[in-house]
Amino acid sequence: MGRWLKEALLDIVVTGVIVLAAIPALPWARWIVLVYTPFMLLLKVGALLAAPHLPRTRRSAPEALFHVLYGINVLVLLVGRWWWMALAWALIWGLSVAVVHRQQRR
Repeated sequence: MGRWLKEALLDIVVTGVIVLAAIPALPWARWIVLVYTPFMLLLKVGALLAAPHLPRTRRSAPEALFHVLYGINVLVLLVGRWWWMALAWALIWGLSVAVVHRQQRR
């Protein structure tokens, strides 16, 4: 369990920051989400384009954990009425699934 927790730690922390960003009284968390989200979106697009050329990596963390975290991110952003960020995280989620499928197809 320790290894997969380390693999998922950043995603868990980001989900925590997104939950905090949904609270209007915490502008520092909103800034982190505003900077991190486009960066993550670009990384996922790059990963999708490069997926056929990259070696397959096996994560010990269960894939379902990442689906749950991305789902929480999207849901919290929708509840917080941060529509564009919710859309961006839905795209990040979809791109993540596409990368996994594209790597498995090779």
